[in-house]
Amino acid sequence: MANFVPLGSIVLLDGGTQKLMVVARGLNVKRGEKTFFFDYGGVPYPQGLIGDQIAYFNHENIRSLVYIGCNDSDNQTMVDVLNEYLTKHPDVERCTLEEWNALE
Repeated sequence: MANFVPLGSIVLLDGGTQKLMVVARGLNVKRGEKTFFFDYGGVPYPQGLIGDQIAYFNHENIRSLVYIGCNDSDNQTMVDVLNEYLTKHPDVERCTLEEWNALE
């Protein structure tokens, strides 16, 4: 089971210098004819959403957790739902950042 960080968490990704605030989890993102699953969607911190630019990334891309967002019972319910989805759909196609960038 994945231990998703709560919404509102601030993270630094491997190789990155820009902090990101987690604003979405469990994303199915279509690129071309394929749909990929990403653990998270984030926006630059402290700037916030700029246009429609959202960074997609997975838990293994997180180098450090700068701040932990709201972690209450509602968050735990959502994490349970996400883990249930992943259990029922073991064939979801994950995409690495390198693969995603190569599709551009």
